[in-house]
Amino acid sequence: MGIEVQAPERYEASLRKLFPRGVYWDRQFADAESDCSLFCRAKLDALIRFRNRMSDLQDESMIQSARETLDDWERVLTGSVSAGLTAEQRRGLLIAAKSGSVTIPVIKEIGQMYGITVTNTAFPFRPAFFGFSRFGIDRIAGPASFSTLFIYAADSENGEAKAAFEKILRLRALANYILYFFYGGI
Repeated sequence: MGIEVQAPERYEASLRKLFPRGVYWDRQFADAESDCSLFCRAKLDALIRFRNRMSDLQDESMIQSARETLDDWERVLTGSVSAGLTAEQRRGLLIAAKSGSVTIPVIKEIGQMYGITVTNTAFPFRPAFFGFSRFGIDRIAGPASFSTLFIYAADSENGEAKAAFEKILRLRALANYILYFFYGGI
């Protein structure tokens, strides 16, 4: 992936094309020790470094191929850096955070990344229980509006993993969700 860096000879030829055309310039480049030839060779390393960094930048602009900027991606999308996770797990969390919706498979996947097994999820109340989703007969909001969500998970010994799992889900959930976490199964 990324931008393919070419052979140095191709870049040297490209630099030469930036100079004006004419007999004088042709003579300059015919002499390997002329100022113009030396200038092109001197700038060649900088141009190749620049092209390599362009390729790196393109890779870093996508979560799937980012290496250097994973911490920055996490700070922007989740608000904190995930410690103790592999790069692939961190990428998975970032992709889930960027996807935009919280679904049961996403909740289970995030739990697995932190070593937590989600055993069940439940909406224990009807939306009308809160009085916001129906007025008379017409619905003014969907069934997930102003919902309480119970998340049941197998007990985990790692308190940091639990805290990180809950933080990620609270950041990902919409503002109208009230989340409760129960550890130790159903």
